[in-house]
Amino acid sequence: MSQPCQRKDGLTLFRSGCRPRESSSDRTVRCVPQHPTDGREQSVELRNKIALVTGSTSNIGLAAAEVFAREGATVVVHSRHLDQALAVARRLGGDALAADLADPGAVEALFAEVARRHGHLDVLLGCVARPARTTLLETTLDEWDQTLAVNLTGALLCTQHAARLMRDRGGAIIQVTAASADRASPGSAAYAVSKAGLNALVRQAAVEFAPLGIRVNAIVSGLVGTPVGRRDMGNRPPEDPAIPLRRIGRPEDVAEAAAFLASDRAAYVTNAFLAVDGGRMNAALRMQ
Repeated sequence: MSQPCQRKDGLTLFRSGCRPRESSSDRTVRCVPQHPTDGREQSVELRNKIALVTGSTSNIGLAAAEVFAREGATVVVHSRHLDQALAVARRLGGDALAADLADPGAVEALFAEVARRHGHLDVLLGCVARPARTTLLETTLDEWDQTLAVNLTGALLCTQHAARLMRDRGGAIIQVTAASADRASPGSAAYAVSKAGLNALVRQAAVEFAPLGIRVNAIVSGLVGTPVGRRDMGNRPPEDPAIPLRRIGRPEDVAEAAAFLASDRAAYVTNAFLAVDGGRMNAALRMQ
């Protein structure tokens, strides 16, 4: 079985799907990816597209990686933990890269490797988020800095590097944000501020990158049945009366929206914030 390579710049990478061949730098492994069908007919919406999904080994990111692969994309699976990235990449037939998005050097190396292997990038979907559930008075400077380093600065760096790889042929950048960016709730100070900053980043990037043919959009995720989402639900029933569609979301709900924004079906969509929340954001209902 092939072994991964850990680079001194903080990037760990692997390509799954066949026997690896050592590169000249002796720091990476390369091979031809294989796309699974899972017994389903493969769509062509994202065929021939290279898609990097950050945080794609669990929850929304994992669901998106699966949907993108089903739609024909070559998926670059990303995680901080190599073993988790490998497990997903082997199943989807894509690349596996591990990097800490709070480390600027690791982010630079991540995109340099994407460029080396593929020559370009068509889609960036940002799913990495550091949850922070501390009241404003109890938020330490360390927690504040760490949350913004991942949720905002990391997103900035990924957006910049992705745009440089897309500028010659266009592309799509999608960030997953949250309703807390525009609606305050107790105990989410650092997280809410980081998401508000991310919203501003999306708007700015959409305007500046439009002449380059790069579309930038956001998905405003509502409550989703992830560990964090279930914790936020507390004792409320899954059929939450504050959600007009009467259920919390599934990771696949967000993933399907991301696939639309990544595809040519959304060719005239940029600077949009697509709410995937069962109608909760704009409903007059109140939490029970």
